[in-house]
Amino acid sequence: MEVRKLTVGYGAAWVLDQVSLQIGAGEFVGIVGCTGCGKTTLLKAMAGLLEVQDGEILLDGENIFSRRFDRAVLRRKVGMVFQYPEYQLFAQTVEKDVGFGLKYSRPSREEKQERVRWALEQMGFSYEEIKDQSPLSLSGGEKRRVAIAGVLATKPELLMLDEPLAGLDPMAREMFLEFLEGLTGQGVSVVMVSHNVDALAQHAARIIGMKQGKIVMDGSCQEVLGDSRALRTIGLLGSEAAQTAELLRANGVLPGSGLPVTYEALRDEIIGALTGEKGENR
Repeated sequence: MEVRKLTVGYGAAWVLDQVSLQIGAGEFVGIVGCTGCGKTTLLKAMAGLLEVQDGEILLDGENIFSRRFDRAVLRRKVGMVFQYPEYQLFAQTVEKDVGFGLKYSRPSREEKQERVRWALEQMGFSYEEIKDQSPLSLSGGEKRRVAIAGVLATKPELLMLDEPLAGLDPMAREMFLEFLEGLTGQGVSVVMVSHNVDALAQHAARIIGMKQGKIVMDGSCQEVLGDSRALRTIGLLGSEAAQTAELLRANGVLPGSGLPVTYEALRDEIIGALTGEKGENR
Protein backbone atom coordinates (compact mmCIF):
# COMPACT_ATOMS: atom_id res chain seq x y z
CA MET A 1 0.00 0.00 0.00
CA GLU A 2 1.13 3.53 -0.76
CA VAL A 3 -0.17 6.73 0.84
CA ARG A 4 0.40 9.93 -1.12
CA LYS A 5 0.06 13.39 0.45
CA LEU A 6 -2.93 12.35 2.54
CA THR A 7 -4.83 15.17 4.23
CA VAL A 8 -7.72 14.55 6.64
CA GLY A 9 -9.56 17.12 8.72
CA TYR A 10 -12.53 17.43 11.01
CA GLY A 11 -14.11 20.85 10.68
CA ALA A 12 -11.39 23.47 10.78
CA ALA A 13 -8.83 21.14 12.39
CA TRP A 14 -6.34 19.16 10.30
CA VAL A 15 -5.64 15.72 11.74
CA LEU A 16 -3.37 14.49 8.95
CA ASP A 17 -1.34 16.95 6.91
CA GLN A 18 0.28 15.79 3.64
CA VAL A 19 1.20 12.33 4.98
CA SER A 20 3.05 10.01 2.59
CA LEU A 21 4.38 6.49 3.22
CA GLN A 22 4.74 3.07 1.67
CA ILE A 23 4.13 -0.33 3.24
CA GLY A 24 5.91 -3.22 1.56
CA ALA A 25 4.91 -6.87 1.52
CA GLY A 26 5.98 -8.68 4.68
CA GLU A 27 6.91 -5.52 6.61
CA PHE A 28 6.23 -5.18 10.34
CA VAL A 29 5.79 -1.45 10.88
CA GLY A 30 5.15 0.20 14.23
CA ILE A 31 3.57 3.65 14.51
CA VAL A 32 4.28 5.73 17.61
CA GLY A 33 3.38 9.18 18.82
CA CYS A 34 1.54 10.93 21.60
CA THR A 35 -2.26 10.86 21.91
CA GLY A 36 -3.96 12.96 19.24
CA CYS A 37 -1.09 12.97 16.74
CA GLY A 38 -3.15 11.23 14.03
CA LYS A 39 -2.14 7.56 14.35
CA THR A 40 -5.65 6.11 14.53
CA THR A 41 -6.93 8.46 11.84
CA LEU A 42 -4.17 7.27 9.53
CA LEU A 43 -5.14 3.62 10.03
CA LYS A 44 -8.83 4.32 9.48
CA ALA A 45 -8.06 6.20 6.29
CA MET A 46 -5.87 3.34 5.03
CA ALA A 47 -8.75 0.96 5.73
CA GLY A 48 -11.06 3.15 3.65
CA LEU A 49 -13.21 4.12 6.62
CA LEU A 50 -12.83 7.90 6.38
CA GLU A 51 -13.42 10.58 3.82
CA VAL A 52 -10.24 12.46 2.98
CA GLN A 53 -9.80 16.05 1.89
CA ASP A 54 -6.79 15.43 -0.34
CA GLY A 55 -4.33 12.78 -1.39
CA GLU A 56 -4.44 9.16 -2.55
CA ILE A 57 -4.18 5.71 -1.03
CA LEU A 58 -3.08 3.07 -3.51
CA LEU A 59 -3.68 -0.64 -2.95
CA ASP A 60 -1.77 -2.68 -5.52
CA GLY A 61 -1.56 0.49 -7.61
CA GLU A 62 -5.29 1.34 -7.50
CA ASN A 63 -6.69 4.36 -5.69
CA ILE A 64 -9.14 3.07 -3.07
CA PHE A 65 -11.11 6.33 -3.29
CA SER A 66 -11.72 5.99 -7.02
CA ARG A 67 -15.33 5.36 -8.03
CA ARG A 68 -14.12 2.48 -10.17
CA PHE A 69 -12.39 0.76 -7.27
CA ASP A 70 -14.11 -2.40 -6.02
CA ARG A 71 -14.50 -1.96 -2.25
CA ALA A 72 -14.91 -5.71 -1.82
CA VAL A 73 -11.24 -6.03 -2.77
CA LEU A 74 -10.32 -3.69 0.08
CA ARG A 75 -12.36 -5.74 2.58
CA ARG A 76 -10.68 -8.95 1.44
CA LYS A 77 -7.11 -7.65 1.42
CA VAL A 78 -7.07 -5.23 4.37
CA GLY A 79 -8.02 -6.12 7.92
CA MET A 80 -8.19 -3.72 10.85
CA VAL A 81 -8.29 -4.38 14.57
CA PHE A 82 -9.71 -1.32 16.32
CA GLN A 83 -8.53 0.01 19.67
CA TYR A 84 -11.47 -1.58 21.50
CA PRO A 85 -12.32 -4.55 19.25
CA GLU A 86 -14.34 -6.26 21.98
CA TYR A 87 -17.06 -3.64 21.47
CA GLN A 88 -17.63 -5.10 18.00
CA LEU A 89 -18.81 -8.49 19.31
CA PHE A 90 -22.48 -9.10 18.65
CA ALA A 91 -23.23 -12.68 17.49
CA GLN A 92 -24.82 -15.42 19.58
CA THR A 93 -21.73 -17.62 19.56
CA VAL A 94 -17.99 -17.11 19.30
CA GLU A 95 -17.87 -19.21 16.13
CA LYS A 96 -20.45 -17.03 14.36
CA ASP A 97 -18.72 -13.85 15.49
CA VAL A 98 -15.27 -14.90 14.29
CA GLY A 99 -16.68 -16.16 11.00
CA PHE A 100 -18.75 -13.05 10.24
CA GLY A 101 -16.11 -11.27 8.17
CA LEU A 102 -15.72 -14.28 5.86
CA LYS A 103 -19.02 -13.51 4.14
CA TYR A 104 -17.14 -11.30 1.66
CA SER A 105 -14.95 -14.16 0.41
CA ARG A 106 -17.80 -16.72 0.43
CA PRO A 107 -15.84 -19.82 1.50
CA SER A 108 -17.41 -23.26 1.69
CA ARG A 109 -18.86 -24.34 5.04
CA GLU A 110 -15.85 -26.57 5.70
CA GLU A 111 -13.33 -23.88 4.76
CA LYS A 112 -15.12 -21.34 6.93
CA GLN A 113 -15.01 -23.68 9.91
CA GLU A 114 -11.30 -24.33 9.41
CA ARG A 115 -10.55 -20.61 9.12
CA VAL A 116 -12.43 -19.93 12.37
CA ARG A 117 -10.69 -22.83 14.11
CA TRP A 118 -7.28 -21.63 12.93
CA ALA A 119 -7.88 -18.03 14.03
CA LEU A 120 -9.13 -19.00 17.49
CA GLU A 121 -6.21 -21.36 18.03
CA GLN A 122 -3.76 -18.64 17.01
CA MET A 123 -5.21 -16.51 19.81
CA GLY A 124 -4.71 -19.30 22.34
CA PHE A 125 -8.23 -20.78 22.46
CA SER A 126 -9.47 -24.34 22.16
CA TYR A 127 -11.92 -24.24 19.27
CA GLU A 128 -14.13 -27.02 20.67
CA GLU A 129 -14.29 -25.46 24.11
CA ILE A 130 -15.18 -21.91 23.07
CA LYS A 131 -16.99 -22.09 19.72
CA ASP A 132 -20.51 -22.35 21.21
CA GLN A 133 -20.02 -19.84 24.03
CA SER A 134 -21.56 -16.38 23.91
CA PRO A 135 -18.81 -13.82 23.27
CA LEU A 136 -20.52 -11.50 25.73
CA SER A 137 -19.95 -14.00 28.56
CA LEU A 138 -16.16 -13.87 28.20
CA SER A 139 -13.69 -11.85 30.23
CA GLY A 140 -12.37 -8.55 28.86
CA GLY A 141 -9.09 -10.08 27.67
CA GLU A 142 -10.88 -13.05 26.09
CA LYS A 143 -13.28 -10.73 24.25
CA ARG A 144 -10.34 -8.84 22.81
CA ARG A 145 -8.68 -12.04 21.64
CA VAL A 146 -11.90 -13.27 20.03
CA ALA A 147 -12.36 -9.93 18.25
CA ILE A 148 -8.78 -10.11 16.93
CA ALA A 149 -9.43 -13.69 15.78
CA GLY A 150 -12.35 -12.38 13.73
CA VAL A 151 -9.98 -10.19 11.73
CA LEU A 152 -7.31 -12.89 11.45
CA ALA A 153 -9.86 -15.34 10.03
CA THR A 154 -10.13 -13.25 6.87
CA LYS A 155 -6.37 -13.74 6.33
CA PRO A 156 -5.75 -10.19 5.06
CA GLU A 157 -2.67 -9.25 3.06
CA LEU A 158 -2.36 -6.06 5.12
CA LEU A 159 -3.22 -6.28 8.83
CA MET A 160 -3.52 -3.01 10.76
CA LEU A 161 -3.88 -2.93 14.54
CA ASP A 162 -4.63 -0.03 16.86
CA GLU A 163 -3.23 -0.67 20.37
CA PRO A 164 -3.92 -4.43 20.19
CA LEU A 165 -1.83 -5.31 23.28
CA ALA A 166 -4.07 -3.61 25.84
CA GLY A 167 -5.94 -6.15 27.93
CA LEU A 168 -3.65 -9.05 27.04
CA ASP A 169 -1.64 -10.71 29.81
CA PRO A 170 2.16 -10.88 29.29
CA MET A 171 2.14 -14.44 27.96
CA ALA A 172 -0.74 -13.82 25.55
CA ARG A 173 0.90 -10.57 24.46
CA GLU A 174 4.21 -12.25 23.62
CA MET A 175 2.50 -15.14 21.82
CA PHE A 176 0.48 -12.66 19.77
CA LEU A 177 3.53 -10.61 18.80
CA GLU A 178 5.42 -13.74 17.76
CA PHE A 179 2.39 -14.76 15.70
CA LEU A 180 2.42 -11.37 13.94
CA GLU A 181 6.10 -11.83 13.14
CA GLY A 182 5.25 -15.22 11.70
CA LEU A 183 2.64 -13.63 9.45
CA THR A 184 5.23 -11.26 8.00
CA GLY A 185 7.31 -14.30 7.11
CA GLN A 186 4.38 -15.40 4.95
CA GLY A 187 4.29 -12.06 3.12
CA VAL A 188 1.57 -10.40 5.21
CA SER A 189 2.21 -6.74 6.02
CA VAL A 190 1.58 -5.70 9.63
CA VAL A 191 1.08 -2.09 10.76
CA MET A 192 0.66 -1.68 14.51
CA VAL A 193 -0.03 1.46 16.52
CA SER A 194 1.24 1.03 20.07
CA HIS A 195 2.48 2.98 23.06
CA ASN A 196 4.37 -0.16 24.11
CA VAL A 197 7.76 0.93 22.83
CA ASP A 198 9.53 -2.12 24.23
CA ALA A 199 7.20 -4.50 22.38
CA LEU A 200 7.92 -2.67 19.14
CA ALA A 201 11.64 -2.73 19.91
CA GLN A 202 11.49 -6.51 20.15
CA HIS A 203 9.34 -7.24 17.11
CA ALA A 204 8.97 -4.39 14.59
CA ALA A 205 11.54 -3.86 11.84
CA ARG A 206 10.51 -0.31 10.97
CA ILE A 207 9.09 2.51 13.10
CA ILE A 208 7.15 5.59 12.04
CA GLY A 209 6.94 8.48 14.51
CA MET A 210 4.12 11.02 14.22
CA LYS A 211 3.59 14.49 15.65
CA GLN A 212 0.69 16.86 15.01
CA GLY A 213 -0.55 15.01 11.96
CA LYS A 214 2.83 14.64 10.27
CA ILE A 215 5.40 11.87 9.96
CA VAL A 216 8.55 13.17 11.63
CA MET A 217 10.50 9.92 12.01
CA ASP A 218 10.68 6.90 9.71
CA GLY A 219 13.44 4.37 9.89
CA SER A 220 14.64 1.08 11.26
CA CYS A 221 13.78 0.05 14.80
CA GLN A 222 17.38 0.68 15.79
CA GLU A 223 17.44 4.19 14.32
CA VAL A 224 14.15 5.41 15.75
CA LEU A 225 13.67 3.67 19.10
CA GLY A 226 17.32 3.92 20.03
CA ASP A 227 17.20 7.71 19.84
CA SER A 228 15.58 8.59 23.16
CA ARG A 229 16.16 12.31 22.68
CA ALA A 230 14.33 12.36 19.35
CA LEU A 231 11.47 10.33 20.80
CA ARG A 232 11.05 12.89 23.57
CA THR A 233 10.36 15.53 20.93
CA ILE A 234 7.21 13.62 19.95
CA GLY A 235 6.17 13.03 23.54
CA LEU A 236 7.57 9.52 24.02
CA LEU A 237 10.46 7.80 25.72
CA GLY A 238 12.67 5.25 24.03
CA SER A 239 12.73 1.59 24.99
CA GLU A 240 13.78 0.82 28.55
CA ALA A 241 16.99 -0.69 27.20
CA ALA A 242 17.83 2.49 25.29
CA GLN A 243 17.10 4.63 28.35
CA THR A 244 19.33 2.39 30.50
CA ALA A 245 22.12 2.60 27.92
CA GLU A 246 21.80 6.38 27.84
CA LEU A 247 22.15 6.52 31.63
CA LEU A 248 25.18 4.19 31.59
CA ARG A 249 26.88 6.31 28.92
CA ALA A 250 26.24 9.47 30.89
CA ASN A 251 28.08 7.87 33.80
CA GLY A 252 30.96 6.58 31.70
CA VAL A 253 30.09 2.88 31.95
CA LEU A 254 29.46 2.49 28.21
CA PRO A 255 31.16 4.22 25.27
CA GLY A 256 29.19 6.79 23.32
CA SER A 257 28.49 4.64 20.26
CA GLY A 258 25.74 2.14 19.51
CA LEU A 259 22.00 2.36 20.01
CA PRO A 260 20.73 -0.81 21.72
CA VAL A 261 16.93 -0.96 21.77
CA THR A 262 16.47 -4.39 23.35
CA TYR A 263 17.85 -5.86 26.54
CA GLU A 264 19.63 -8.57 24.54
CA ALA A 265 21.54 -5.90 22.59
CA LEU A 266 22.23 -3.95 25.78
CA ARG A 267 23.55 -7.06 27.51
CA ASP A 268 25.94 -7.74 24.63
CA GLU A 269 27.14 -4.14 24.64
CA ILE A 270 27.79 -4.19 28.39
CA ILE A 271 29.68 -7.48 28.13
CA GLY A 272 31.71 -6.07 25.26
CA ALA A 273 32.53 -2.91 27.22
CA LEU A 274 33.65 -4.93 30.26
CA THR A 275 35.66 -7.56 28.37
CA GLY A 276 36.81 -5.64 25.31
CA GLU A 277 35.44 -8.44 23.14
CA LYS A 278 33.15 -7.97 20.14
CA GLY A 279 30.78 -10.01 18.02
CA GLU A 280 31.06 -13.79 18.31
CA ASN A 281 33.94 -13.54 20.79
CA ARG A 282 31.72 -12.09 23.52
